[in-house]
Amino acid sequence: MTVTASTPKPRFDNGGAFAHDTRREVEAYLAAPGVQAAGRRRLYAKGALAYGLALSSWAALMFGSPGLLLAALAFAGLVAGTLLVAFSVMHDANHGAHFRSRRLNHLLGWTADAALGISGYAWRVKHNVAHHTYTNVDGYDADITQTPYARFMPVQPARPWYRFQHLYIWPLYSLMVLRWQAAGDIAAFRRGAIGRSSIRLPRGWDLAGLLLGKAVFVGWALVVPLLVYPWWLALGGYAVFAMSVGLVTAVTFQLAHCVEDVDFVSPDALAEERRPWAVHEVETTADFCPRNPVLTWILGGLNYQIEHHLFPRVPHTHYPRIAEIVRRNCERHGVRYTVQPTLRAALRSHYRHLRELGRNGLRVEIEMG
Repeated sequence: MTVTASTPKPRFDNGGAFAHDTRREVEAYLAAPGVQAAGRRRLYAKGALAYGLALSSWAALMFGSPGLLLAALAFAGLVAGTLLVAFSVMHDANHGAHFRSRRLNHLLGWTADAALGISGYAWRVKHNVAHHTYTNVDGYDADITQTPYARFMPVQPARPWYRFQHLYIWPLYSLMVLRWQAAGDIAAFRRGAIGRSSIRLPRGWDLAGLLLGKAVFVGWALVVPLLVYPWWLALGGYAVFAMSVGLVTAVTFQLAHCVEDVDFVSPDALAEERRPWAVHEVETTADFCPRNPVLTWILGGLNYQIEHHLFPRVPHTHYPRIAEIVRRNCERHGVRYTVQPTLRAALRSHYRHLRELGRNGLRVEIEMG
């Protein structure tokens, strides 16, 4: 489907029995004595560990003169620490879930600029507005609008090369962070939009944060390594680092939205039949590995994507408990709740989804004889 100026803007109904009952129970859970304080203590301790792992690993690589084995371990620690910062610090902060202060959340969310090399200002529009408001809505959710490279939802046009997208998509995922570091932010500012969500050129502190953040990122990721290592090793290391972070990040989000049994919606369909926003979020999203506490810790609770979409301003340390409430209310109100029990099951579901969409819509020749 091609979204034009005449395409009706997606609109949702607020409230509904499912949203009301779920919100009431979650508020009661969070209001219990000591619950929020305990969640924030776990959040802050995890953030300190994430920063400590990333910074110590980088320092060991730059100033420690490690041997090959220790260098490999330090490099793995840098990738792991950066992912922990992205999933468990930057993501919560840019949703306003880390502190009660909006200013402090934006300050901590600046780690998107300094640690990942992408604009936190642009990320809040891309993720908080375009993705969270219009989840799996063609033309509005930029995360699933990747034509002509891939087809993620049935209403998007078919292309012959999509037949192989379940095979070539993985290296493309690894380029996601590199693309945003190099040109993604600039392209969004030039267009003035991400998907169909407007974005203005940053000003004042937002502009200062963008420029300073890019400078900090380029300094630690490229300039200092080029002073310490041969140019080919420094640039190669940066490429492997960025591609590793990009692959894990992209796959984590795709396993929550581009799998079997979740809904994909066109703006026309929403115009014909408006649905409650909370129901839309649940039925376009999937959880995975809910009983794996280690993976939950590593991914910053993003395997509980349904709960995150319903309560993005609640710290991710509460998601496992909130998931029990959401699932119970889904059963009570007849709302489809999609969950993949293991990481393997989620990956296979995403693979099958891509393969099926790659095959559908292509011309089939019938041969006689």
